[in-house]
Amino acid sequence: MTPVLKLSGLRKRFGGLVASDDVTLTVEAGEIHALIGPNGAGKSTLINQICGELRPNGGTIHLAGRDITHLSPAERVERGLSRTFQITSLLDDMTVRQNLGMAIQARLGGHLRFFDRAAQRRKIWDEADATLAGTALGPAPTRTPPIWRMARKSSWN
Repeated sequence: MTPVLKLSGLRKRFGGLVASDDVTLTVEAGEIHALIGPNGAGKSTLINQICGELRPNGGTIHLAGRDITHLSPAERVERGLSRTFQITSLLDDMTVRQNLGMAIQARLGGHLRFFDRAAQRRKIWDEADATLAGTALGPAPTRTPPIWRMARKSSWN
């Protein structure tokens, strides 16, 4: 069986500083691994190499049997590699749906402005709604009705 992720001899140097040296790792389907170590040990550097944010000075990275060592972060995402960040409060004032919309827009190559083209927005929200519908969160709430309907409805109460 082909490993999901395989690092072979991965190296990264910053001048005279060796951040990762001959890192070799194989992750099979269904396995969970942890990367631990003290501050400055090179954990973030290794993750950044795997995700394509940093180019290694040597070695290879294979995802599902395909060499992705020289692919951009976006090309790696297209092939199924993603990453999460330790700090999860960056967008905590947004709903789950809005956070999904931001991620979908970034994947589609858009910028971080929601209010640009209506057709692009519709595609983003439709995908976010479809994603939410397949989770324990259930279907996304119905869209807010136009303000005039809300005003009229509240006057009936």
